[in-house]
Amino acid sequence: MKKVRRILIALPPPPSDSPYYELARTWKVELHFANLVDIQPMSLAEFREQDISPLDFNAFIFSGKQAVDNFFRLMREMRLEIPADSRFLCTGEALAQHLYQYIPGAMRRRTYAQARTLNDLIPYMRKHAQNKYLYIGGGIVPPSFLEEAARYHLNIRVLRVYHLRYIPLPAELKRKRFFALCFPTVSSILAWKSLYPAYAQRDTAILVYGHDTRRIAEEEGFRVTDYAPKGGVDSLFALLGHFLKAYHENRRSPLAE
Repeated sequence: MKKVRRILIALPPPPSDSPYYELARTWKVELHFANLVDIQPMSLAEFREQDISPLDFNAFIFSGKQAVDNFFRLMREMRLEIPADSRFLCTGEALAQHLYQYIPGAMRRRTYAQARTLNDLIPYMRKHAQNKYLYIGGGIVPPSFLEEAARYHLNIRVLRVYHLRYIPLPAELKRKRFFALCFPTVSSILAWKSLYPAYAQRDTAILVYGHDTRRIAEEEGFRVTDYAPKGGVDSLFALLGHFLKAYHENRRSPLAE
């Protein structure tokens, strides 16, 4: 039986006291980190080129913290305030808690955060079909979400508030073979597919965090080995630990050489 060796995690290297390193020591694996996506704030001039005024909308959709931060940064720069009767839709309670830093208590009561994926927002949006929805992010939106919104004739526009730049792997990592790839976001999946269009998965394990990330990974042709959040596994770190534990228990993981 050959051993598990290398795992690539599409994140910036964590600090030296990160629990990831203890995980590597516990299961005797090599963890390599590489940030595949650089987020660059959009300038006010670039924002205005889209010719979309947030004040024309009364419902705002967020699926990431960077979208929240950059949207409200640009609103401050334009000296604009969100209408008091606005609604906010978030994919997950953690994101809603981040949003609460920017909005007062009355607005927080009009925040919907029970959806795990963007598609899970559709039933709520249909109940409030009269709203004008603005999806805020880096321009990447799962096609299935927009298709579902169009199917029910929901009024939705997409607004970019930051740029995404894909970062190739460092030369020393390109030469290594990885037995598992861990993707934390939709953008990390799309970055990999854009940077390495000829990549063949073969027996490599693919671990992903987020239901939309899983959906996009499968749409892009990956065979997803496991995903989180589910069943108490609520982070990419927990998913990787769960996966390694299962490998050592049953010796049937795709990580085995």
